[in-house]
Amino acid sequence: MIRFDGAAKRHPDGTIAVEGLDLDIPAGRTTVLVGPSGCGKTTILRMVNRMVEPTAGRVLLDGTDVAQLPAAKLRRGIGYVIQQAGLFPHRRVIDNIATVPYLLGWDRRKARARAAELLELVGLAPELAKRYPFQLSGGQQQRVGVARALAADPPVLLMDEPFSAVDPVVRTGLQDELIRLQGELNKTVLFVTHDIEEAVRLGDQVAVLRERGRIAQLADPHTLLTEPADEGVAAFLGRDRGLRGLGLLPARAVAVRPLDQSSGRDGRELRLDDAGRPIGWADPGRPGEDPHPAPVFHPATDTLRSALDAAVLSPTGVVVAVDADGRAIGTADREAILAALAEPAPRAVSGDGR
Repeated sequence: MIRFDGAAKRHPDGTIAVEGLDLDIPAGRTTVLVGPSGCGKTTILRMVNRMVEPTAGRVLLDGTDVAQLPAAKLRRGIGYVIQQAGLFPHRRVIDNIATVPYLLGWDRRKARARAAELLELVGLAPELAKRYPFQLSGGQQQRVGVARALAADPPVLLMDEPFSAVDPVVRTGLQDELIRLQGELNKTVLFVTHDIEEAVRLGDQVAVLRERGRIAQLADPHTLLTEPADEGVAAFLGRDRGLRGLGLLPARAVAVRPLDQSSGRDGRELRLDDAGRPIGWADPGRPGEDPHPAPVFHPATDTLRSALDAAVLSPTGVVVAVDADGRAIGTADREAILAALAEPAPRAVSGDGR
């Protein structure tokens, strides 16, 4: 566990970046720091690996004051991921990933074998190992950055706005990957972002910060969205926080009708290919017309927000439920999705939420 015990940072010019922070980061969970620019998020994060030294208070790692640990040794035992990956441009991908194992004295074969394992773990093809960073896309570089941070199997992972420099589609994919990895590895993750949607999607607990690193609210995502501590927190969360809350509820609560009872509101029929995957909604009265696209959702992994979005986009008001292989298993209309809101359910574990 990481504990901030009255941790503070005052710069030589008298500026206070963080004052008197008391915060516990539970082991094996993801804690997200979110807040406006200049509120001290990155300063707090960097106190953990002593890239920023507190001017008052302490930062404890498993009960030990990090100030008592050699900085280099401390940093080699903590994974660190930053914006735009920060890869060494002159090193191949496999050697970028193996950086910390090399520093720890691992032999080259063992370090590269570990790097190859991690390349696969973060969803990158083996042939990318021999490329240089400039030969990768931004999303691929970020995945390499995550792999490098995990190379020596550190118990703690610090992530400083790691996905902010990529486009929204890639960013969503990277968030999915982090959720999957955390589900397997259970690291103690401290994640910094200015994006509240990213915060509630990734965090087991979220700390909303004000200026000087003061905590406005510390809560799980559901509580944060439904019970903001004050008007300032509510304003920061945004007017659509109710819709964000749908991203925390699993779609498996939606009542799905069997395929033999499925039809669109306007009489359209669902057409499937030979494998049972949706082709679209066809109008029987216009046999030559191409079917309208059939938006889908995955009840096992998606959230109510994904399901409702698909239903809104559907020309028939009906969304197709599919399995992991994309085969249709039934349909649901908007009313069924909204009815699922009344069903108590735990947070989703993958897809659009966790």
